[in-house]
Parts: sequence; C-alpha cells; structure tokens
Amino acid sequence: MGPVMIRCPRTGRAVSTQIETEPGDFSRLPRVEVRFSCPLCGDEHVWTASQAWLEEPMPVPCSPRD
Repeated sequence: MGPVMIRCPRTGRAVSTQIETEPGDFSRLPRVEVRFSCPLCGDEHVWTASQAWLEEPMPVPCSPRD
C-alpha cells in the first residue's frame, strides 16, 4: 500500500494526496477531477488519476545477522 502522489503546480514538488491504496486499486481509480488543499503552497489544486502516481514504498533494510 502506498500514497497517491501529485505534483504541486506552484512548487513543482511531489506531494501526497493523503489517499493510500494498493497498486491494483490505483489502476481502477475513476477519471474524475478531485480538489486537493496543498500543504506545500496552500492553494487548492484540481487533479485527476491520469496526473497522479502511486509512490513506491521505501524498502526496509534487513539487519545483519550475527
């Protein structure tokens, strides 16, 4: 499971939409416009699933065994 990400048009930085989903569910997101209050710039952005991506989870390093 990972966060759905969009790019803030004002800052150009990636930002989480605070929506978490599985890859299979992400591919079935409806193609509708969603309003989002951006924590990076304070503006309201409108995005669609075609502009978003699913952030890959960070791998957790294994601890070395003795």
